[in-house]
Amino acid sequence: MSGKGIFSIGEFMQKSGVSIRTLRYYDSLDLLKPSDYTEGGHRLYSNEDLSILQNIKSLQFLGFSLKDIKNMLQQNSVKGATVLKSLHYQKQLFEAKQLEIINILSDVNHLIETIEDEEIININVFCAMLQKLMFEEDTKKWFEDHFSKEITDDLFTVNKSEEIDLDRKWTKALSDIKHLTFTGAIPFSKESQETIESLILLMNETMKGNMDLIAEKIPSVEPFSFPNPFTEKEQEFLKEAMDYYQKSN
Repeated sequence: MSGKGIFSIGEFMQKSGVSIRTLRYYDSLDLLKPSDYTEGGHRLYSNEDLSILQNIKSLQFLGFSLKDIKNMLQQNSVKGATVLKSLHYQKQLFEAKQLEIINILSDVNHLIETIEDEEIININVFCAMLQKLMFEEDTKKWFEDHFSKEITDDLFTVNKSEEIDLDRKWTKALSDIKHLTFTGAIPFSKESQETIESLILLMNETMKGNMDLIAEKIPSVEPFSFPNPFTEKEQEFLKEAMDYYQKSN
């Protein structure tokens, strides 16, 4: 400290938590001028400057521009309606953030319940399940644009326990297909065909019995990028195994 209640710019930076670059910028705007200078021309700040800086930071928190803040500090007053408008705006922002946090927590809890019994999790499968949650609104919008309201409402009206149960089944089904490919299983082997049968049953359960209708219409509508956890090799295996299953059944 250069004197009682007097701070060098470095000391003032440490005390205020504002960078030297920002202090210099405030100085250039005549928003916060140093109280004094050393003989060498270095800026010096006082406790009063610290109070002004705290006011600047408080008003910035409410979304006011530096230009508006400068005018307020110079006039030492502001219209109540102006503050109320900013407060309502900030309230809306924080409510939106609160809702976003609530949704994120819901998704995190959903993933915890989905994978809590899994000893090993394939990262591609996990990311696909995560993306499914992240883009759920986009997926619903896509179905609303291309299918009837009855079908869309039916598909997306699922209680939380049912959704978690479905996602557990999908996690296992996708992991099983990856395991078959990894171990070099033949697409028409008994194990592969049993896995495909389970997958088709799961698809039909997820689509609430509308799988044939949806599968028939999908090629003619605008494509949607559904989460895909499979490599090209795994996709080839899945196609061969599915084709064989359909021919055999």
